[in-house]
Amino acid sequence: CGITMTSSPFFTLAEPYDGQRATVANGSMIGLQLDHPSEVDRLHALALSLGGEDEGTPAVRDGHHSAYVRDLDGHKLCLFA
Repeated sequence: CGITMTSSPFFTLAEPYDGQRATVANGSMIGLQLDHPSEVDRLHALALSLGGEDEGTPAVRDGHHSAYVRDLDGHKLCLFA
């Protein structure tokens, strides 16, 4: 889809945001760091057009341009630049 991601992977552990028990679609999230805010916007729109659910429209959060979607299986994705 023409999206460029950075090459610095990282791993983070945290409690589920909603305070509920961690499950396959709650308490796990894949984060994709992109090179530019416009790529966050474009990938978020593409995910929604393919049937994903909006979990947070593109906006500046904690100093990063980010957006959140759930895939068709309910897994949460974070897109940020």
